[in-house]
Amino acid sequence: MLRDYKLKILLLFLGCITFSCSDNKSSNFQKKEFDNKKKVVRKIPKLDDTNALKELEWYGPENPETIVIIETKFGNIKMKLFNATSKHRASFIMLAKRGYFTDAQFYRVVKDFIAQGGDSDDPDFRKKKRAIGKYHIPNEIDPRRFYHKRGALSAARAYKNNPTRQSTPFDFFIVQGREVTEGDLLQSEDENGLKYTDEQKNTYRKIGGDPHLDGQHTVFGEVIEGMDVVDKICDLETDEGDWPLEAIYIKVKVIE
Repeated sequence: MLRDYKLKILLLFLGCITFSCSDNKSSNFQKKEFDNKKKVVRKIPKLDDTNALKELEWYGPENPETIVIIETKFGNIKMKLFNATSKHRASFIMLAKRGYFTDAQFYRVVKDFIAQGGDSDDPDFRKKKRAIGKYHIPNEIDPRRFYHKRGALSAARAYKNNPTRQSTPFDFFIVQGREVTEGDLLQSEDENGLKYTDEQKNTYRKIGGDPHLDGQHTVFGEVIEGMDVVDKICDLETDEGDWPLEAIYIKVKVIE
């Protein structure tokens, strides 16, 4: 009898512990569900020069990806965006994730110079662009670190009435480049107030680029795979305005 009584007490004690643990697990699960429900997806408003930087300040850390792929009918161009140019990186990732670049085009092609893209004259595309808004990105030019070597990804900008060299967020270009001479480097140093490092000079001599762009545009990334695709695009026949006679539509995917 005593043995049975002790056994019942032990089973009752173990049952209380099990119930307590189960209850704690249930409470923790409910708390997590409650916390998840409290999370609100932050919507991006229509952007302009009064709110764009504020929006990019929170969007950048929340979306830290740096690898993107531009899909074209000639193949893919894989690019790495620089964290050091944080505003340009955040803006490019934001536009890519919102689908802005889908059905954009490489609309300006100059052989041995650049392939420029990010826009289109299609009415539906223009409507999509207007829905995002109109804003500029302060320049993040750092020619001591990022320069217009072959494969550089750089931001387009207006030259008139733009003394601070603000970038246009929608338009970018990839440098195909050409052979760079000592005279080219000396001219760029003189005109743009630069002093190239030995490493920069050696890179320009080895793979080419366009040093006269240094100090004028923000370089915010580089091609890591697919320069052969850029070469194919730059070889296309164009009209008098450098617009390719063959439409080159693109789609940008964020990878990691």
